[in-house]
Amino acid sequence: MSKTNKRDLILNSIIEAYLQDNMPIGSNELGSRMSVSIPASTIRVYFKKLSDEGEITKLHISGGRIPTISTMRRYWSEIFALSDINLEINDPDSLKMLCDKFELYCMIFGTIDKELLEILNLNDRYLVLNFGEDEIVIKFDARMYKFLSNLIGVSLDKLELICSQVGIGELKNKIRELKRTKVYFQENEILAFNMFKDGRFKMIFDPSFSLQMDDKLAFSPLFDENFMGLKFNANYLGSEAQMICAGSIYTDYVKFINLIKEAA
Repeated sequence: MSKTNKRDLILNSIIEAYLQDNMPIGSNELGSRMSVSIPASTIRVYFKKLSDEGEITKLHISGGRIPTISTMRRYWSEIFALSDINLEINDPDSLKMLCDKFELYCMIFGTIDKELLEILNLNDRYLVLNFGEDEIVIKFDARMYKFLSNLIGVSLDKLELICSQVGIGELKNKIRELKRTKVYFQENEILAFNMFKDGRFKMIFDPSFSLQMDDKLAFSPLFDENFMGLKFNANYLGSEAQMICAGSIYTDYVKFINLIKEAA
């Protein structure tokens, strides 16, 4: 076994031990838990090396080691980089219990991927934006009518982004109201305050929050440094949906996802 492999093996073992127990781990205990036999003296050498590299740290002078926040960010990025997660949710009560157990905020909402099909002018009083099964009504404005007529065919998400960019507040709010009617499941809203500790916590209650997550995984600055969020596709009681989960960067998200799969 090369030194590089030993280093990575020891570091991954520290991460896995902390995710499992949420307790610092020392060299002797880590050695007893590893599948490959490595002397405690060798592990201590790598503890020093990994500490110098900023990969692990001590909470107390006499305590064991835990992975740093930057280490966890890289770990989760590698875990979820190539994963294509699509969860089947058939038991909301089981999901609620898992969210409570893992101390995670979770929101599931129906995907609205319909395009803007047409705009109806109702007697110069209202504009009706037709998205097929859904409609949005706003006050008539001739300039708005002309502007929106050039956006026929854009998706609801794209239209919301455009509204934010050009300052069309009424339509942006109407889009968000429509999205909120599609929320199927929401749990542990109180945990959201701990993730932001200011007025920003309200934004995670809105399905439009998903637009701020450029990818399936988000860290700071969107979240405070100790927290992270995941976004993936789901099938909720037979309906296509998106699922957002957020919590501590030290939560075992792989175990959480696997337990959801088992429940399905």
